[in-house]
Amino acid sequence: MSNLGGYILEVQQFDCMGHLTHPKWNGQSEHIGYMDKIFKTQQDASDYYDSFNPHMRSLCALNTWCSDWDPRNCRMYIVREYYHEYLKIPQFV
Repeated sequence: MSNLGGYILEVQQFDCMGHLTHPKWNGQSEHIGYMDKIFKTQQDASDYYDSFNPHMRSLCALNTWCSDWDPRNCRMYIVREYYHEYLKIPQFV
């Protein structure tokens, strides 16, 4: 599969109370969409995420290109290759 020349951030929602309400979903997250921004490199996407989330560990800290879930909103972000996805989640402001 060929990359269209960029990377994007996938946004997922983690169910912070899932271990109580839905034990079978514990530790899993749900896809919400893709952020409306295309990056040239994985590192650019990570740097962008890091600049808006200084309270979180760096997105590439463990070389997974995936963030931890944020205790403020229970969201997590994953760097993906851009390949015709609909980019509907607003950028960080």
